[in-house]
Amino acid sequence: MPRLSQLVLPFLLLAGCTGPGYFEPIPPSSPDLATLYLFRPKADNPGSQPLRFSYPDVLLDEQSIGTLEFNAHRRVELQPGRHTLRITGLTRQAKWEPHDIEQSFSVAPGEVKYLKLDVRFNMKEMTLITPSYLIHLRPMEPEEAVYEIRTTDLQQP
Repeated sequence: MPRLSQLVLPFLLLAGCTGPGYFEPIPPSSPDLATLYLFRPKADNPGSQPLRFSYPDVLLDEQSIGTLEFNAHRRVELQPGRHTLRITGLTRQAKWEPHDIEQSFSVAPGEVKYLKLDVRFNMKEMTLITPSYLIHLRPMEPEEAVYEIRTTDLQQP
Protein backbone atom coordinates (compact mmCIF):
# COMPACT_ATOMS: atom_id res chain seq x y z
CA MET A 1 0.00 0.00 0.00
CA PRO A 2 2.80 2.54 0.58
CA ARG A 3 3.65 2.04 -3.08
CA LEU A 4 0.25 3.43 -4.15
CA SER A 5 0.76 6.60 -2.12
CA GLN A 6 4.19 7.04 -3.70
CA LEU A 7 2.55 6.94 -7.13
CA VAL A 8 -0.33 9.26 -6.26
CA LEU A 9 1.61 11.89 -4.30
CA PRO A 10 3.46 13.41 -7.30
CA PHE A 11 0.16 13.86 -9.18
CA LEU A 12 -1.42 15.58 -6.17
CA LEU A 13 1.54 17.92 -5.91
CA LEU A 14 1.36 18.73 -9.62
CA ALA A 15 -2.37 19.41 -9.37
CA GLY A 16 -1.68 22.01 -6.68
CA CYS A 17 0.71 23.84 -9.01
CA THR A 18 -1.92 24.82 -11.53
CA GLY A 19 -2.97 28.44 -11.50
CA PRO A 20 -3.50 31.36 -13.84
CA GLY A 21 -2.13 30.96 -17.33
CA TYR A 22 1.29 32.10 -18.40
CA PHE A 23 1.82 34.74 -21.05
CA GLU A 24 5.01 36.11 -22.48
CA PRO A 25 4.71 38.55 -25.38
CA ILE A 26 6.48 37.64 -28.57
CA PRO A 27 8.44 40.59 -29.93
CA PRO A 28 8.23 41.49 -33.63
CA SER A 29 10.02 39.09 -35.95
CA SER A 30 12.05 42.03 -37.29
CA PRO A 31 13.28 45.19 -35.57
CA ASP A 32 11.61 47.08 -38.42
CA LEU A 33 8.12 45.84 -37.42
CA ALA A 34 5.80 46.30 -34.42
CA THR A 35 3.48 43.86 -32.64
CA LEU A 36 -0.12 44.49 -31.64
CA TYR A 37 -1.91 42.31 -29.11
CA LEU A 38 -5.68 42.73 -29.23
CA PHE A 39 -7.54 40.92 -26.46
CA ARG A 40 -11.06 40.43 -25.13
CA PRO A 41 -10.99 39.00 -21.59
CA LYS A 42 -13.91 37.88 -19.47
CA ALA A 43 -15.88 40.71 -17.86
CA ASP A 44 -15.36 41.19 -14.16
CA ASN A 45 -19.10 41.27 -13.43
CA PRO A 46 -20.66 38.38 -11.49
CA GLY A 47 -22.85 35.88 -13.31
CA SER A 48 -23.26 35.58 -17.04
CA GLN A 49 -20.77 37.13 -19.43
CA PRO A 50 -22.01 39.83 -21.83
CA LEU A 51 -22.05 38.93 -25.53
CA ARG A 52 -20.28 35.63 -24.80
CA PHE A 53 -21.35 34.05 -28.09
CA SER A 54 -20.99 37.21 -30.16
CA TYR A 55 -17.81 38.20 -31.91
CA PRO A 56 -16.85 41.20 -34.05
CA ASP A 57 -14.69 41.29 -37.12
CA VAL A 58 -11.50 43.28 -36.58
CA LEU A 59 -10.43 45.58 -39.40
CA LEU A 60 -6.88 46.90 -39.32
CA ASP A 61 -6.54 49.74 -41.81
CA GLU A 62 -9.82 48.48 -43.34
CA GLN A 63 -8.44 44.95 -43.90
CA SER A 64 -9.92 42.09 -41.89
CA ILE A 65 -7.53 40.31 -39.54
CA GLY A 66 -10.34 37.97 -38.42
CA THR A 67 -12.89 37.88 -35.66
CA LEU A 68 -12.18 38.32 -31.95
CA GLU A 69 -13.96 35.77 -29.83
CA PHE A 70 -14.87 35.96 -26.17
CA ASN A 71 -11.91 35.35 -23.81
CA ALA A 72 -9.36 35.35 -26.63
CA HIS A 73 -6.45 37.37 -27.98
CA ARG A 74 -4.77 37.94 -31.34
CA ARG A 75 -1.19 38.82 -32.19
CA VAL A 76 -0.58 40.91 -35.30
CA GLU A 77 2.68 42.20 -36.74
CA LEU A 78 2.46 45.52 -38.54
CA GLN A 79 4.52 48.29 -40.04
CA PRO A 80 5.46 51.19 -37.76
CA GLY A 81 3.33 54.30 -38.07
CA ARG A 82 -0.29 55.30 -37.66
CA HIS A 83 -3.05 52.70 -37.98
CA THR A 84 -6.81 52.49 -37.58
CA LEU A 85 -8.55 49.58 -35.87
CA ARG A 86 -12.28 49.05 -36.29
CA ILE A 87 -14.42 46.59 -34.36
CA THR A 88 -17.46 45.84 -36.52
CA GLY A 89 -20.41 43.58 -37.04
CA LEU A 90 -20.88 44.71 -40.63
CA THR A 91 -19.04 41.84 -42.33
CA ARG A 92 -20.09 38.31 -43.25
CA GLN A 93 -17.85 36.60 -40.68
CA ALA A 94 -18.92 38.79 -37.75
CA LYS A 95 -21.63 37.82 -35.29
CA TRP A 96 -21.89 41.19 -33.52
CA GLU A 97 -24.78 43.61 -33.15
CA PRO A 98 -23.28 46.61 -31.30
CA HIS A 99 -22.25 49.67 -33.29
CA ASP A 100 -18.72 49.95 -34.67
CA ILE A 101 -15.86 51.18 -32.54
CA GLU A 102 -12.94 52.80 -34.32
CA GLN A 103 -9.64 53.89 -32.85
CA SER A 104 -6.39 55.20 -34.30
CA PHE A 105 -3.04 54.39 -32.76
CA SER A 106 0.64 54.62 -33.58
CA VAL A 107 3.43 52.10 -33.15
CA ALA A 108 7.19 52.46 -33.33
CA PRO A 109 9.67 49.91 -34.75
CA GLY A 110 10.14 47.07 -32.25
CA GLU A 111 7.20 48.19 -30.09
CA VAL A 112 4.68 45.78 -28.56
CA LYS A 113 1.27 47.47 -28.10
CA TYR A 114 -1.82 46.17 -26.25
CA LEU A 115 -5.45 47.05 -26.97
CA LYS A 116 -8.26 45.60 -24.85
CA LEU A 117 -11.81 45.14 -26.11
CA ASP A 118 -13.66 45.67 -22.85
CA VAL A 119 -17.24 44.34 -22.92
CA ARG A 120 -19.40 44.74 -19.80
CA PHE A 121 -23.03 44.95 -18.82
CA ASN A 122 -24.22 48.51 -18.29
CA MET A 123 -25.83 47.98 -14.88
CA LYS A 124 -27.22 51.54 -14.76
CA GLU A 125 -29.36 50.99 -17.87
CA MET A 126 -30.09 47.25 -17.70
CA THR A 127 -33.65 45.96 -17.74
CA LEU A 128 -34.89 42.39 -17.59
CA ILE A 129 -36.06 42.67 -21.18
CA THR A 130 -33.32 44.74 -22.81
CA PRO A 131 -29.66 44.20 -21.96
CA SER A 132 -27.34 47.18 -22.13
CA TYR A 133 -23.59 47.06 -22.69
CA LEU A 134 -20.52 49.19 -22.15
CA ILE A 135 -18.03 48.44 -24.93
CA HIS A 136 -14.67 50.17 -25.15
CA LEU A 137 -11.40 49.67 -26.98
CA ARG A 138 -8.71 50.63 -24.47
CA PRO A 139 -4.94 50.96 -24.83
CA MET A 140 -3.32 49.08 -21.95
CA GLU A 141 0.05 49.41 -20.27
CA PRO A 142 2.11 46.23 -20.74
CA GLU A 143 2.45 45.71 -16.97
CA GLU A 144 -1.36 45.50 -16.65
CA ALA A 145 -2.16 43.82 -19.97
CA VAL A 146 -0.09 40.70 -19.32
CA TYR A 147 -2.17 39.88 -16.22
CA GLU A 148 -5.41 40.00 -18.18
CA ILE A 149 -4.22 38.47 -21.44
CA ARG A 150 -2.69 35.43 -19.73
CA THR A 151 -6.15 34.01 -18.99
CA THR A 152 -7.31 34.28 -22.62
CA ASP A 153 -6.75 31.87 -25.49
CA LEU A 154 -4.61 32.68 -28.51
CA GLN A 155 -6.90 32.95 -31.52
CA GLN A 156 -5.22 31.93 -34.75
CA PRO A 157 -5.75 34.00 -37.93
